[in-house]
Amino acid sequence: MSPRGRPLTQSAVTELAAGPGPLIRLRPVRGVDQRVIEARGLEEISIGDYVLSGGELAAMALIDACVRLLPG
Repeated sequence: MSPRGRPLTQSAVTELAAGPGPLIRLRPVRGVDQRVIEARGLEEISIGDYVLSGGELAAMALIDACVRLLPG
């Protein structure tokens, strides 16, 4: 989750829900910087053009949007 990431749109949610599931990293992890993100092909997602106090709310929005598309 990052304010500089790809915007979370319905098409992005549909794509994520159809895959194996997103791995969500909320806080900076020691040793993970932009080089790791680029080398691993990781994608940053943004829920809007603003900054929250933490990534938890953004992650919950992403999870909620994906889960409602799952069958059953």
